[in-house]
Amino acid sequence: MNKKINMKLLQKILKSIWFFLKYGILITIAGLIIILILISSAYKDLKNAGTAALSGKTEATKAAYAAVERDWAASLNSAQKSSQSFSLSLESLEKARKNPTIKKLKLLNKQINDLEYLVKTGEIISRSIINTIPIAEGLDNILTASPNRNFSDLPVEEKGIFLKLVYESEPELNGLKANLNLALLNLEKINKIGILWPVYKQISDIKEELRQAVFLMDKTAILVKLLPAIAGYPESSRFLLIMQNNDELRPSGGFIGVYGILETKNGEIISLKTDDSYHLDMPASLNDWNMEPPAPIKEYLKVKKWYLRDANWSPDWPTSAQKIEEIYNGETISIGQEAENFTGLIAITPDLIADFIKLVGSITVNGDTYDSENFQPLLQYNVEVAYKEQDISSWDRKNIINELVRELKVRLFNLPTDHLGELLKIIDKGIIAKDIQIYFKNGDWQNFNRELGASGEIRKTENDYLMVVDANLGAFKSDAVVKKKISHTISNGNDGLKASAHLNYRHEGDFDWRTTRYRSYTRIYAPLGSKFISLEGLDINSAGLSIEDDKNLDKTIFGFFWTTEPGTIQNVTVNYLLPERIKEKFSEGDYRLLVQRQSGSRIEGLQIIVNDLRKKPQIIDSNLDTDKFFEFSSK
Repeated sequence: MNKKINMKLLQKILKSIWFFLKYGILITIAGLIIILILISSAYKDLKNAGTAALSGKTEATKAAYAAVERDWAASLNSAQKSSQSFSLSLESLEKARKNPTIKKLKLLNKQINDLEYLVKTGEIISRSIINTIPIAEGLDNILTASPNRNFSDLPVEEKGIFLKLVYESEPELNGLKANLNLALLNLEKINKIGILWPVYKQISDIKEELRQAVFLMDKTAILVKLLPAIAGYPESSRFLLIMQNNDELRPSGGFIGVYGILETKNGEIISLKTDDSYHLDMPASLNDWNMEPPAPIKEYLKVKKWYLRDANWSPDWPTSAQKIEEIYNGETISIGQEAENFTGLIAITPDLIADFIKLVGSITVNGDTYDSENFQPLLQYNVEVAYKEQDISSWDRKNIINELVRELKVRLFNLPTDHLGELLKIIDKGIIAKDIQIYFKNGDWQNFNRELGASGEIRKTENDYLMVVDANLGAFKSDAVVKKKISHTISNGNDGLKASAHLNYRHEGDFDWRTTRYRSYTRIYAPLGSKFISLEGLDINSAGLSIEDDKNLDKTIFGFFWTTEPGTIQNVTVNYLLPERIKEKFSEGDYRLLVQRQSGSRIEGLQIIVNDLRKKPQIIDSNLDTDKFFEFSSK
């Protein structure tokens, strides 16, 4: 009986569902027909908007192709037509939006909004082309004086005119950057699920292209501001070029084995010559040069004077740059020559040069071919060992660097224009990694340089901070074979907020011409006001522990000397209490940490651990190929 009742109930339910589906679908279809009838008055406007938008896209494509072919008149004409078509499309969309039915239907409004964002993007790009063509045409007309249409082949007078046009175009370039940002902003507003879903992949590709363009414009806009200093326009510029060998790591990037003098005028390198730093240090040592070095250099290198080769003792590049110039000019005067008045100082590491070689192709000098992989070790071998076999004097052993630099300069200046984007990316990568650091004596230029990110400064922050700085003192080129890991642990306890900077160094080298036991004077840079607790892994007395408050850099510094033998692993931990202001931020759930990378360092791994009694430890494993910012919630 119950089964019969249940079967009748099931039949009723199924019948009801079928009735709902049958008539519900009919009602829905009828509703859609009614909506289409109601918005039929907007059909014409929507059709006009689509037609005009397609016309705008076609003309914009023509403008781009004409620009590539340097047909500037045709490009400008198509860009103007494109802009007009997109404007008409926007007008038609606005008329459709005012339709009473569309106004009431949010779904339709969203679809029209998406179309409007896309059309606005096209209109903005068209206007950008219109505004940019006069600059591009002016630069192109100047390049006609060059047989290969390369800047490097231009006569000196034409180079000056070219640079003047670039420099004076800064407002237009800033406007272009703003337009590209606005176009990207419009594309970001488009919903993935909507009327434009079938072409959303293409829209995503356009967004990525625009991001790349914005990146290039950001760098270009700042470089234009620095153009007078970098290119020597309109007055010549003179730079002290510092080559820092990071296989022999020093605080601002590496041992200063080679320096150079770079002079530019109207975008042309008037002169560029490198020299062995010992060629200045040795004559100065025999004269009245007597500047006393920092205590660790004096003690662990056993030298009584502070020479150019050891001048970059601060990891803060502006501080080191000023000291380098002071020592350079002091030594120069001591040997009877005139002091130099430099526009600025530029420091580079071999990693940047290797990236340049990768871009321009391998370079052969004296029978040896240098590529991006072997550049650093092969050059070291030639100036440390092979010169003896080639019957070259120790005084002249680094002359090969001049030949390398000369050929690299020629190749970079003769790069095809379509490689300039790659060159900018290499420079940007070098800036981020601190493989290139620049210091200008002119305050305005230094501010632009800081904005570019190339100042190599130790940053001030109200939050937690860590920087580990090694100084290879008498360990040859052992940084090439020492694998380094850093762990930073924060523990919240009753006694305060404790920080532990743990260093794990693994020496994979041996005793030979290039490597030996690793000898480092290491400094831990912490927030100003941090209090030392203990040193683990070393005897405090033998390590020569020092504690210093540097108010200019807003840091407390813990320094110590240690060694790592080949084939061994050494661990050292510095424990200290963080200032009360950071403890308060942590208690409020606002713990942030900035970890800065020492220029030239190779850190295999970085681990951040935050211990709080109220919750499980938070752990982040990262790398330190650039400065890193971490944020934790302690609530």
